[in-house]
Amino acid sequence: MFIQSLKLSKSAQGKTTVGQMVNLLSNDVIRFDTNLLFIGYLVIGPLQMGILGYFLWDEVGNACFAGIAFVVLLVPIECKCSL
Repeated sequence: MFIQSLKLSKSAQGKTTVGQMVNLLSNDVIRFDTNLLFIGYLVIGPLQMGILGYFLWDEVGNACFAGIAFVVLLVPIECKCSL
C-alpha cells in the first residue's frame, strides 16, 4: 500500500487526505496482526493430522484414507468461507 501511495500522481495525492491514507494502512496492519496469531496452526495442523491419521489407520486400516482425503478436501472450502 505504501509503495502504491508513492506512485500516485500529484493531482491524485491532492485528492487523498492523510486520514484516508492512515485508515487504509491501519486496516492492512490489523490484518497482518490478526494473521500472526494463527501462524502456529500452520505447524501444528499437519502434525496433528499425521498423528491422528496414524492412530486411525491402526484402528480402521486402509479405510481411514477416505476420511483423511475428505478432511483434506474440505480445507479449501473452509478457508473460502472464513474470508
